[in-house]
Amino acid sequence: MRRLNDKGFRLLSFTCAIALLVMIMAACSGSGENGSDTKTPNDKKSNTNTEATNGNKGANGENADEPKVDLADVKGEVRVITPWGGGFGEQFTKMFEDFNKEYPNIKVTLLEQTTADLAALIAAGETPDIISVLYMASDLRKDNMIEDLRPYLDASPDVTPDLFYEPAYMRSVDENGAVWALPWHVDPNFALVYNNDILEQYGYTEIPEMHSLQEFGDFLHKFWVIENGEQVMTTFDPSGIYGPLNTLSTISYLNGADQKTFYNPAERKVMFNDPLIVEALQWIVDFKRENVDQERLGKLDSTLPENTGRFAAGKSLMQPDITPVLRGHLEQNPDVKFTPMPEESIWLGGWSFTLTTVGKKENKDAAWALLKWMTSTKAGAESQQKHFGWISGIKDNPYLESEAKKDPVSAVAFEVLKKAKKMPPNVPVDFEPEFNKKWDEVMAGTLEPKAFLDHITTYTQAMLDEQKP
Repeated sequence: MRRLNDKGFRLLSFTCAIALLVMIMAACSGSGENGSDTKTPNDKKSNTNTEATNGNKGANGENADEPKVDLADVKGEVRVITPWGGGFGEQFTKMFEDFNKEYPNIKVTLLEQTTADLAALIAAGETPDIISVLYMASDLRKDNMIEDLRPYLDASPDVTPDLFYEPAYMRSVDENGAVWALPWHVDPNFALVYNNDILEQYGYTEIPEMHSLQEFGDFLHKFWVIENGEQVMTTFDPSGIYGPLNTLSTISYLNGADQKTFYNPAERKVMFNDPLIVEALQWIVDFKRENVDQERLGKLDSTLPENTGRFAAGKSLMQPDITPVLRGHLEQNPDVKFTPMPEESIWLGGWSFTLTTVGKKENKDAAWALLKWMTSTKAGAESQQKHFGWISGIKDNPYLESEAKKDPVSAVAFEVLKKAKKMPPNVPVDFEPEFNKKWDEVMAGTLEPKAFLDHITTYTQAMLDEQKP
């Protein structure tokens, strides 16, 4: 995300949700990362020892057949560093307090510095033990700053791949089976928030199922309504779904692509100019040219109440959003409804956590205990959702299921999670500045989609070829 993700809040105000959006975007995009569909050695263990790893666990996911360990005997001091520095300090403090109810002799400190200050912290001897990362954390791996977690997983039979939503787990597993992080939370991308009265006004009782760009475009087009030369109704603009790469990924996935259509990590091959992606971008451009007239939209916007967007003012049917912003819409208008985006388009973003190589050796057991509790237990999942409003990457999550029965935002997020099969196209080089710059030219009509995607393919492949595998 990127996401980026935000909410330290049981209830997030709409204003705060928008302010936190930039962070959330970091978790949703695939900048400088890569994913893999390769299975890890733990898959074999999970498949051959199903009863031990799945069918006989305690409340927090531990193996009930193993001798009980007195958690009070686990001691240490653990430093945690995130991209937010001291941000979400209150939320992290509450989560760590929950952790200390089970592990009373582990002291946890959230560093006020950000991950950008990592080198300076190491030089000063203030080494963190746990770090938040996106996907494959290519830069940290290049500098040998994080650990392959396989040895820890091999020693923890209760933490197996099938504990997690597959795209969330696999986003940090490389083509060689190394596990570079465990998913802390997930962004189910995306759910649609919609005005049901507008839907009914135009003759629908529900958002229909849509399984192709043609069906999606035909439905959206019905709500881009012009009367007497004036724009009177809209939907969201499909060219702007949380940034250029998220937009292209979402629409390309709806067109039948997946993360490996963009990039094959085993072959280190970039394919942004795959026909499915070219067709998707051409669809985006054509829809914008046919429906999105900035002059008409400007006139419509000038008629809206101050500080009110078209959706809130009842001049837009729907838009895709992440869960914190969905909650903001619900706070603003309790009559809004939610439904998943077309299933083929759905993917999972979100942040993960992992162990650093620079942390003190005497604190490794304590650091693994915290990492495991945060990412892999029901107690950690509940604590995260209670204090942050974010959703854990584990599938067996009674707290989420309970919330989904009474909270429409949790309900639609849970529905999207169950449908998600894809992850972002995580290429392990920083191609996005060039991608974003040229994207603006495509949207302005000065660069054709195919030419743009040919250029980005060549540009990104050259960056990869210069990088040591």
